[in-house]
Amino acid sequence: MKRKLILILFGLCFSLNCMARVGVFPESTFDQLSYGLYWFGANNQYQKASKSTQSGGLYYNPSKPTLIFIHGWQKNHIKKKNRFVFWEKNNGFPNIDFANLWISQGYNVGILYWDQFADESEVKNAEAKIWSVKGPKKMRWLDSYGTYHSGPSKNVTQLLLANYRIAMKGFKGSKLRFAGHSLGNQVALRLANQLETLAKEGEISKKEVPERVSLLDPFYSNYAKSYLNGKWVGEKARTIVKRIKAYGIAIDSYRTSALTATIFVGDQNKKLENSVAFEEEKTKFFNQLEQSKKHDAAIWLYLWSINYSTPTVSNSSMPGLSAASTNSEVKQWMATTNHLVQTSGGKTKNPKDNVFKLTGAL
Repeated sequence: MKRKLILILFGLCFSLNCMARVGVFPESTFDQLSYGLYWFGANNQYQKASKSTQSGGLYYNPSKPTLIFIHGWQKNHIKKKNRFVFWEKNNGFPNIDFANLWISQGYNVGILYWDQFADESEVKNAEAKIWSVKGPKKMRWLDSYGTYHSGPSKNVTQLLLANYRIAMKGFKGSKLRFAGHSLGNQVALRLANQLETLAKEGEISKKEVPERVSLLDPFYSNYAKSYLNGKWVGEKARTIVKRIKAYGIAIDSYRTSALTATIFVGDQNKKLENSVAFEEEKTKFFNQLEQSKKHDAAIWLYLWSINYSTPTVSNSSMPGLSAASTNSEVKQWMATTNHLVQTSGGKTKNPKDNVFKLTGAL
C-alpha cells in the first residue's frame, strides 16, 4: 500500500502538463515567440486571430456563440513542436474532433496559447508568469532548439489581454465562454476579471466579457509567493472569483484527478470550490497511476458533454452540471455551498450515462 501511494505521488508530479499534437503547426511557429488567440475549424485547421479577422475569418463569425479554451503547463512540448489542439490522439483522448463538435452546435472555437512561456521544468515557474514578470524565471520563453530567451516586460495575462482585445473587438455573439484547464484556469479567471473592469470603464463592449468561466481540473500551487506579496495563488484566485461572481459571471468547476486533492502536490482550494458550481467526476476508466490521463480527461469530458443533456442528479430536482448547462443553471449551484459527486457512469468515457448526487460543502 505504501509503495502504491509513493508511485501515485510520483506520477502526480509529472501529470500536470496537458498532452499536445505534433505536426499541426509549422516548425517556424516554435522558433520565434508565438502566443495569442487562434480560431479553429474541423480537422485541426486554424487561423490566427488578428485585426483582420475581427469582422470574420475562415473559422470565426463575430455573431456566433464562442468558446475559448486556455491550456496549462506545457513541459517538454516546445522542443517536440507540440501544441494542444481540439483533436488529439493520445493520453487517453477519444478520437473525436471536438472543435467540429462545438461548431456543429453553432459555436466559434478558439485557443489562447501561451505555451512557450508555459514550458518550464517546474509548474510553479510557469504559474508565476501568469501573475508577474518578477517570478523565479521572469518572462523567459523557449524555442524549439531548447534555448530560453529573455521575455517581454508584461506578464502572460497582460499579453493575452492585449491580443484578445484586438481579436474580439466588435464581437456580438449571444454567448461567450472561457474554459481553462489546469494552470489555464488562473489565466481564464484573471482575464475575465480584467475584461469586466475594462467594460465598466467603457474601454470595451460588455459583449467582449465572458458570461461564463469553466475551470477544468484547476490547479493552484501550494505556499506563499514573493511575487504576490506573500499570498498564495489560490487565495488570489478566490478574490477574483468573489469579484466576478458579483459581476454576474457564471463559474463552474470540474475535478477529474487527485492533483488538487493532496497537500503533496497542489492547493485543493476548498473555499474556492465551495463558492462556485463544483462537480467531482470519477474517471474510473483510468487507474490511480494514470493521473496524467485523469487530469487531461477534464478537457474532453467537458467538450464532449455539450452534445448531451445535463446529467441527472439522483437526490435533487436541480439539473446536473456540464458544458450543456445554461448560465442560469450554473448560478443555481453557485448560490449554494453544495456540490455534485458522480455515482455512476464513471467507468465509461462517454459522459452521456453520467449520474451524480448532491452532497454538502467540501
